[in-house]
Amino acid sequence: MKALAVHKIGLPSLKEHWHMYALAAIALLSFGMNFLLIGKVGYGNAYYAAAIRSMTESFKNFFYVSFDPAGFVSVDKPPLGLWVQALFTLVLGYHGWAMLLPQALAAAGASIMMYVLTAKYFGRPAGLLAALVFALTPAVVIAARNNTMDTQLVLVLLAAAWFLLKSIDTAKWRYLFLCALFVGLGFNIKMLEAYMILPAVVLVYLVFDRHAFIKRLAAGAAGLVIMLAVSSAWVLAVDLTPADARPYVGSSSDNTVSQLILGHNGLERLYGSGGGTGSFGTTPKRAASRPAQNAARTATDSTGRIFAAVNPDNPPARVNGATLAPGPWMAFMGRAPLTGAVGGGNDIGMAGPFRLWYNGLFGQATWLFALALFCILIRFGSFNRNSLTVRNAAFIFWIVWLGAVSAFFSFASFWHRYYLCMLAPGLAGLVGIGLPEMLRAFRAKRGWRQLLLPAALLGAFVPEILFVWRYAALRTWLAPLMLAAAAGALVLMAVYYIRPKKLILYVSSALTLLALLAGPFYWSLTAILYVEQNSTLPYAGPELQAAPSRGITRNQEVLTTGDSGTAALERYLVAHYKTGSWLVVSQRADDVAQFIVDTGLPAVAYGGFLGSDNAMTLNRLKELVAGGKITYFLVTGQSGGLRNDIEDYVRQNAALVSPEAYLGTLKPGGGNGIGGDALYFFG
Repeated sequence: MKALAVHKIGLPSLKEHWHMYALAAIALLSFGMNFLLIGKVGYGNAYYAAAIRSMTESFKNFFYVSFDPAGFVSVDKPPLGLWVQALFTLVLGYHGWAMLLPQALAAAGASIMMYVLTAKYFGRPAGLLAALVFALTPAVVIAARNNTMDTQLVLVLLAAAWFLLKSIDTAKWRYLFLCALFVGLGFNIKMLEAYMILPAVVLVYLVFDRHAFIKRLAAGAAGLVIMLAVSSAWVLAVDLTPADARPYVGSSSDNTVSQLILGHNGLERLYGSGGGTGSFGTTPKRAASRPAQNAARTATDSTGRIFAAVNPDNPPARVNGATLAPGPWMAFMGRAPLTGAVGGGNDIGMAGPFRLWYNGLFGQATWLFALALFCILIRFGSFNRNSLTVRNAAFIFWIVWLGAVSAFFSFASFWHRYYLCMLAPGLAGLVGIGLPEMLRAFRAKRGWRQLLLPAALLGAFVPEILFVWRYAALRTWLAPLMLAAAAGALVLMAVYYIRPKKLILYVSSALTLLALLAGPFYWSLTAILYVEQNSTLPYAGPELQAAPSRGITRNQEVLTTGDSGTAALERYLVAHYKTGSWLVVSQRADDVAQFIVDTGLPAVAYGGFLGSDNAMTLNRLKELVAGGKITYFLVTGQSGGLRNDIEDYVRQNAALVSPEAYLGTLKPGGGNGIGGDALYFFG
């Protein structure tokens, strides 16, 4: 009767379509984790939030992804992901949640794609498990709750993977060409990061495609041309545009996107530029120029207990009962990681083969790495090299994806923790494939393979529990929960071996998942429950609860020491704004991002994101002042002397505005958000 009632209202029966309901539940779980309490995040990354506001001001700004409404400097990313965010705000209005919604939807869509990619070749349980593991990866959740474009990239690359496997399955090259197109689209979201899947694409295509080898090479060359054409279309459009007809290409050294690709977004990621473990992931000079933000601070819980004094450039040994360094395997290897920020820094440890096991990274994405290795072993135990099936192609694809991405993050010098969401598809795919196969081998008592299930549980659980045990507060509930689940699963496996009953095996499997997924699930929840200290470099973990407040402004998008002074300065600038001029000019993007977000007026950062761009020469400054474009100039305490010629000219030729004119009764440097900044006026 229940099944009949379901059919009467037009819904598929639960018995026949249970996997659809399960997948819908996982997708809703994913979207909920990505979007629940999103108001806490505000506008997320102020740099991109300001760019989205500017891009909606004109088509020129939209096409060239201008950081400022004046179209003076662009952001340091390609356009596609930002275009999507801008279109969402045009339809839904300029709100923080409207900018974050595309990333939340993309991550939820990617979890569905993990099901599609895995279930087609390995069965529905494998697909559901892959979708669940992906959705619960903390790095995925933190990336989805920010206006960086990483989850959009992952979704596009998973679509490319689907077309690749479809090409092998059908022996039709049009799907290979669509795969190349989607990789090119990924390049237009985060540049060279999209090419991380190329080793997997190339190897799987060349080995598993059924055409003659010469034809494979020809089709592969055609796909390469398509990928490069799509990748370079916008690049060429910008670089071939006269420099005076577009914004300066932010973070480039010669005002071209080509150099941005090879430099800041290319070789600097591999070899670094002084920012690999710096407080803000940029340069030592930039980190040193933030005395107010790098000063030691304390955080307390609801009872007033002091957690720790947190200095991003010299972190404490413990926070909230947690030993910060070294990580479980780093300690075993006798190597200590480089110091990194706690509560907001770019804490990526020391390059090396064990870097992903370092404490600052393990909690973001590495939880199930050991389990994935066991999942590879169970499949290779029965892998037939002569069976070049699409099923084996999918298996090898996830291995190479995980291997290539892991190698980059293990040895590259400059990246951010939320980038580790790129690990999630490889891990999720392998776990989804391997864990059900281990369960089948255990149930059928197939030789040595039957031992892999309990061995995999132990091998994956040990590093997880060692990691969780570092946190004193988690020893009272999360660690006991995980220990009880793991012990119960092992006991029931032994019982099943003696008295095989389906119910025992099902309960044991559920406890196994609980033991292994409770940790990453809680870590993901921390990104929902607490607001990170630095929204530019988000991360997950219990440290968020103990991290000092980031001094959220009224729009929650700028890391400041307070709100009142910044708001007062903004009100003064708006009150004295002259139509046709720029609201204010300063060196760095974070000097003016809040003004753009709040007002949409042309506040300009002449040095781009880091303040080191050559977008403004002294002669150009003089021309703009003479033409009435520049009236107010903000010299900040974090400029670090990068452009002394410009600042010296401002000090010598502009009038210093008395702080009392905009602060009133507030005192400069008194926790009002302006520190040692000075405002100058060109009359």
